[in-house]
Amino acid sequence: MNKNTVIKVKNYLEDRGIVKISGEITPMDLRKNGKTFSLEEHIQGMVYSLMSAQTVWANIERNKPNIDRIFFEYNPEKILEKDYTYFVDALGIIRCRSRLTNGQMKVLHENIRTMQRIEKEYGSMDAFVTSENVERIVEKISKAGSKYKIKMMGEALAREYLRNIGVDSGKPDVHMKRIMGSERLAVSGYPEATNEEVVAKLQELSNETGLWMSQIDYIFWAYCATDMGEICTANPRCEKCVIRDECARFKKI
Repeated sequence: MNKNTVIKVKNYLEDRGIVKISGEITPMDLRKNGKTFSLEEHIQGMVYSLMSAQTVWANIERNKPNIDRIFFEYNPEKILEKDYTYFVDALGIIRCRSRLTNGQMKVLHENIRTMQRIEKEYGSMDAFVTSENVERIVEKISKAGSKYKIKMMGEALAREYLRNIGVDSGKPDVHMKRIMGSERLAVSGYPEATNEEVVAKLQELSNETGLWMSQIDYIFWAYCATDMGEICTANPRCEKCVIRDECARFKKI
């Protein structure tokens, strides 16, 4: 798995209109060019991250304008005025509710108050998320017992949240762990790559390609995901795969 692997998959997806990477302006680009993300944007990033868990993301993507309205454009005071059931019900109406939604919405107020407390301590959420290296911030917001813990958010979702607000990181989710596992692209010696192996490989590929880690992550995620590329799935479509010559599974067929 190297620079050429990334380019092959990227070109396949772009040629079919599944993703648009070339020429896109990412949150990382905006931050690099001096953008400061507001508390509302941090709340939006958190909500999108939580909603990405155990769902078909393409459906969330299509409904972002509706989701933004449901959450009052992420105005914290307006959100805090509503009981969590309001958000559960509203997301159900637009069919963006997962089996995790109830629990996520139950802790929404608490998570916003945590962000407000962080703002009092650091001056802003942006100052907090850039106060230390990414790995340390991920640990602070995802580790149980941390006073900065965002509830219902483990390591993968913490990384998703950070990249939503322009802090570059890879997301070691099920798709990335599988495609980098020993039975696919063999980055790892295990059937599922570890979080550390996924993040380290994405950093290496970022250095090679000049793309953000988040972009490379998105490219391979889209190659796997439902309603996207749907190539390297749990039951892969090897006959259509443009990188099958690199795949341990295909070599065994």
